[in-house]
Amino acid sequence: MKRFVAILIGLVVIGIAAYFIFKPRMAENNFRAGLQLLDSAKYELALEKFNIAVKLNPNRYEYYFSRGLTLAALNNDSLAIADFSAAITLDSTDFNLYLHKGISERKLKHYTEAMADLNQAIALNDSSSKAYYQRGLLNAAIMEFEQAIKDYNRSIELDGSNLEAFYSRGESLANLADFKGAIADYDKMIEGANATPEAYKKRGIFKLKIQDYNGAIADLEVALKELPKDEEVLYGLGEAFANVQRFDDAIKVLDKAIAVNPKLPLVYGVKGGALLRKGEFKQAMAAFNKAIDLKPDYLKAYYGRGVARAFQKDYKGSIADFNKVISIDPNYVQAYYNRAISKAIMGNHKEAIPDYDVIIKADPKNAEAYYNRGISKMNVQDFKSGCDDFRKAVELGYKPAEQMVNIYCPKENK
Repeated sequence: MKRFVAILIGLVVIGIAAYFIFKPRMAENNFRAGLQLLDSAKYELALEKFNIAVKLNPNRYEYYFSRGLTLAALNNDSLAIADFSAAITLDSTDFNLYLHKGISERKLKHYTEAMADLNQAIALNDSSSKAYYQRGLLNAAIMEFEQAIKDYNRSIELDGSNLEAFYSRGESLANLADFKGAIADYDKMIEGANATPEAYKKRGIFKLKIQDYNGAIADLEVALKELPKDEEVLYGLGEAFANVQRFDDAIKVLDKAIAVNPKLPLVYGVKGGALLRKGEFKQAMAAFNKAIDLKPDYLKAYYGRGVARAFQKDYKGSIADFNKVISIDPNYVQAYYNRAISKAIMGNHKEAIPDYDVIIKADPKNAEAYYNRGISKMNVQDFKSGCDDFRKAVELGYKPAEQMVNIYCPKENK
């Protein structure tokens, strides 16, 4: 019996010794299996292997790092950060640990922590294109677009094949209203054989910003083939069509945008403008009404509706809309002009004159405004000043004013 017990104890001791001897190898085997699964995007299975590896050997920073990458891929960035931190505790010299910790911190909007990590990654390896690119994304996230562009520039210097850096730099340039610079970056992206519809979409929108309407149409039509229900593409294409007076095309594509999302005030606004320019005033009114319902402070919709009302001889309604425009933006000069015309048509010349004053102050070479103010002044018996306005209009090359001078200002014309 004693001999049996001794043998049993010996086997246990041998087993324990064998476990400790082979434990590192078992950990390494699970780690390598996890790497293969991670490379194959089988993240759940990879996580199981890395969990075993860490449990068997908690002193290898690579195990924590790889498990952190897996957790990040599963969008569990909080646990990923814990693993990256554990890895840094074991080895603080590997820039990749700080890089990926910074990425996860940024994803969680821990911007201060992310910046510290990415700065450290760059301090450890200032030749990492990826580190500069990630810091560029972080700077863009905190709206430091100039700093973001510097980081993207450095990333591109280190690796000109990183098309994502061009894409992101273009976004930051656009945020600084440098649309030509943004277009140049998207040109670089689109040169590649694998240009995405998103790249054409963005470049088209930027071309719209610089009033390259035909260029915008070309890009947005390419994007639309792959993104037929993208409301930004549809809206941008509609706006571009409207600006080159392809009103039917504009209305057609804007209706598609409305079918995708019927709560887009800007779409109704642009559609209203296209209908207005086609002379379809009632339909334009309906579009502007919908735009205003969705966006009660939509200045251009009020202005467009005011114009549509004036064309339908609803001058009182047009004045109400122009009043609203001016209450939203007192510097919207064209609203004063149209309000003045509506007031004058209604016979309210006295109130029309101050509106013309605003227009002429903003644009002293607006010959038509002098002419119209002259008419209103004549109607309030201010003949001398009215003639002065007619003569100024003639001086600025407005031919209809010559007849007014000849008829009403013979003395001043001698």
